[in-house]
Amino acid sequence: MAAKATILCVEDEGLLLEDIREELEDAGYDVLTAPDGKVAIERIGEKKPDLILCDVMMPDMDGPAFLTYIRSAMPALNDVPLIFLTARGMREDIVAGKQMGADDYLTKPVDYDLLLATVEAHLRQVSRVEGLNRIRLQQIYEEVKRLRGSKEPLTISIVTGNPKVIAPIRGALLELGCKVRTVPEANLENGGSLFEDDSITILTYSDVVNRYLTGQTGKTGAGASRRVLLAPPSMSETRKESLMEAGLDDFIDYPYKPVEIFKVVMNRLQEVRLPGAKAAG
Repeated sequence: MAAKATILCVEDEGLLLEDIREELEDAGYDVLTAPDGKVAIERIGEKKPDLILCDVMMPDMDGPAFLTYIRSAMPALNDVPLIFLTARGMREDIVAGKQMGADDYLTKPVDYDLLLATVEAHLRQVSRVEGLNRIRLQQIYEEVKRLRGSKEPLTISIVTGNPKVIAPIRGALLELGCKVRTVPEANLENGGSLFEDDSITILTYSDVVNRYLTGQTGKTGAGASRRVLLAPPSMSETRKESLMEAGLDDFIDYPYKPVEIFKVVMNRLQEVRLPGAKAAG
């Protein structure tokens, strides 16, 4: 039996919130509820939802502020559809919401048949994408095995001050068959170093990591690990260039999609398989 999808409903009108919860539960969904965006973030910490229904006008943290936060600060939710509920169905409001990253819009008073159909349609789309990603992952995994020609796993270190941030990346790499170790960024302070025998080192950007990279100019040797930085959304191209000069090898831009991680893995495998060889071009 397939697991129930979990829906997070964020709505400050108590009676409406209860009505939506009952409709969703009657349709077979597990439901989390919150009266505003701040409480919704706490609920997400308890359990990741499969879809979010969110009112636009709320106290403390309204719908747009909540949407902006989760799209920028919670990359694990990038694949979770968010549907706005609003009493304002004007075209400009809908356009503005979708430009912020909302996946759909439903107007109040709520048409529950339409709400359930919309929820089901978005969950089906997520399921299709996940299926395609699993196929793509398997293809990449087979290519990794072919390129390595070895049963020994590719070793990857992830340097971070917050292991929860890199949990999706770690999980994807483990699925790919890699050996992954998490390195506290504090190891880089006071003259610490990375594991140079690793094939790839992924660093989560922070002040500590920035100081470490800045102090590494000219120190990267031929046998050193390939150093890849998870760049924050605000990082400028100028800053990236300066870090590359300091010995960084590559960047993965936010929202750090697994496919971009896999590209780095594949590139490194090509380098290891063909030492000293230059790509044709």
